[in-house]
Amino acid sequence: MKWREPLVRALAEAGHEEQGAVMSTSESEYFYLTLRDAKKSLNMRINLMAKVSMIGTALKSRGSDYVLVLRLVDRYESHPGLSVNLFADNLDKLPQVRSTGDIISLHHVEMKVNNGEFFCTFNGKLSSFALFNGEAVMDLSPYQRSINYQAADNDRKFLMQLRTTSENLQPEQVLGEPIATLFCNLKVEENLTIVCKVLHASETSAGDLVLFVWDATDSPLVTLQIDLDMEGQGQNLLHPEVPLLSREAYAFPPVGTIIRLTVSKDIQNISHIKGVGYWVKLGNVVFELQSGLWKGALTPDSYVQILSDEDYEVQCHQRIFIYRNSSKVDRLPLSIFPWPSDVTETDLSYSSYLTLMESLTYPEVFTSAKLLFDLEFVHLNLLMIHKFRTVVRVVTSCPWQAKDLCTPSTGKYRIRLMIEDSTARIHAYIFGEDGEKFFNGYPPIDVLTEKMYKLLGISGSPVLRNPPWVWCCLKSYYLDENDPWGSRRYRIFGTRLI
Repeated sequence: MKWREPLVRALAEAGHEEQGAVMSTSESEYFYLTLRDAKKSLNMRINLMAKVSMIGTALKSRGSDYVLVLRLVDRYESHPGLSVNLFADNLDKLPQVRSTGDIISLHHVEMKVNNGEFFCTFNGKLSSFALFNGEAVMDLSPYQRSINYQAADNDRKFLMQLRTTSENLQPEQVLGEPIATLFCNLKVEENLTIVCKVLHASETSAGDLVLFVWDATDSPLVTLQIDLDMEGQGQNLLHPEVPLLSREAYAFPPVGTIIRLTVSKDIQNISHIKGVGYWVKLGNVVFELQSGLWKGALTPDSYVQILSDEDYEVQCHQRIFIYRNSSKVDRLPLSIFPWPSDVTETDLSYSSYLTLMESLTYPEVFTSAKLLFDLEFVHLNLLMIHKFRTVVRVVTSCPWQAKDLCTPSTGKYRIRLMIEDSTARIHAYIFGEDGEKFFNGYPPIDVLTEKMYKLLGISGSPVLRNPPWVWCCLKSYYLDENDPWGSRRYRIFGTRLI
């Protein structure tokens, strides 16, 4: 799955950094100048990433080289842009730009001016380039690059931002309007502009409005800071998806993170966004982390712009969703790099993979047969919905210490996990024989402790954890046929913790 590495690494990176004017001392990161700032850096070697607005014809130079002229634009300067003269001793070494609107990354080009016109010079021996598709697709790998081009960690963040910027914007539009931040680049406690779709809206008991919004990307992966000893008492702080949403809310997309935005009842200028099913641009939104979940809030300084489905940025997000929804691989959480860990083994094949949200929105009941389980001497009639394989992180476990995983009365496993992927967070149970398979019988306490530490991502303090992505098999069922959605449950089976 190495072909997926650029995509996964790019969208898993948290935060968005503005282009800077200083070269990084790290070989893994470059600082790119905007075209506007590049013109202030005469006779300096700089790095640029911009859209190609004009493609010249490769010609023989006065010497033995070939030269190609490209004109570049970015979100700060769409007219007249900046010309770059690229020299190479062979036509094959020049950029083969497929279309205007494609994106080029240039390293170590020299800024010059002649008769008042600014341009950059690309020297094939010292400079390097990479070309990327300019459309809002999820493939972040270059379709051409020079042999000496070294990809930088921050290449991918700037690439995603450029893909959501139209080269046709007028200068005053670009300069006067903040660039929207993708959910995959969220930062804490910063005023951000986002473009998103309002999927659901509800009111709190205090009268505040809660918007469930989505932009087709995954929110950044975070280190969990949840006290495992408080899970049984403070579960309401973790907000699992199932009990909070009405049945009408289950028409959610199968990929991408859904984030809650709180709008205080004291904010008066947002009365027109109480509907659902449309795209908006929201400015001055503040985000924070609560129990490892990203949440946002509108402030009195926030602004709202309703967008049409034909809006350029909306179409970019829609194309991202179409691409991600086209295959099971691209539905995997984008922060998985390069692939889920080998902590577990499962009975079901990859073909049965679903995201948690795909399961929550599953439309059909596979069988009406009632399955009889013995759960601590209490017989429950369970209606099976479906079985599937998924990849998750274990947020909490109740209990979590090895000595408490089995009930004293039966000596059998009885555990409630809270698991998450990039789409949802739910409870999943491990009972009886499924627990015996999961833990490979009843190993000694020290072995069981090591297994639980590995599963929960505990390397020091159990309060600060980074759980691995693991495969597991889940069966979905409900307890009450008169309330199938309210009595929905999940149980882990066919999974072994190595």
